[in-house]
Amino acid sequence: MSALPQSSRFAYLATRELQQLATELQKLKEYVLTSDGKGKYQGHILGFVKGLRISAKLIYFIRKCLSTAGCSVSWGHIVDASGQACSPECDVIIHAPGHLDKWNEGAAPIMEFVFVEALYVKGVVSCKSHLTSIDEEYPKRLLEFGIQNVLLFAESCSLSNYENLKAQAVQSGYCGLWCAYFTTGDPDKVIIDEEHHVEFWTALRELFAA
Repeated sequence: MSALPQSSRFAYLATRELQQLATELQKLKEYVLTSDGKGKYQGHILGFVKGLRISAKLIYFIRKCLSTAGCSVSWGHIVDASGQACSPECDVIIHAPGHLDKWNEGAAPIMEFVFVEALYVKGVVSCKSHLTSIDEEYPKRLLEFGIQNVLLFAESCSLSNYENLKAQAVQSGYCGLWCAYFTTGDPDKVIIDEEHHVEFWTALRELFAA
């Protein structure tokens, strides 16, 4: 890699966690559930659990990224102004400090799931595993709660299909699409793009820390 501009060097350091996450997620792909054809599955790690791992690690990364911006970063639901309706589940909510309610709080919580009033939400990041299509309805449903900044982050997508998926995501109302790593069609070859990670870090800073 060529020498980086001075202004970019910290951004590359700040995104080390995304590079580590990409490496970790590739290893987790080896632990898959297989069906015996009779309704039972054998394996090591459920897809749901791996999904939680992605969103949790992303929350930790974004908390650090926005640590000077006065933002909290959580997993949960957004509550509308009436207090009667909840949004779809939000993998990552970027919001003003505080919450309406919290589940599983305490001295040693297993996980924290928060309810945040829409008025205090700055944005949402939707997390996916291997992305092959765009959920066009998700940003529309969040827009009903007044949420305009919706980002899409995937564990991976095909490098050859990335630009097409990104265009679809933007057209559907997302602020953009980013991935931990790209697949190439060769199961033994993936691409971890540091500049792509920096673009995600930059987008977060520009949207929520400016």
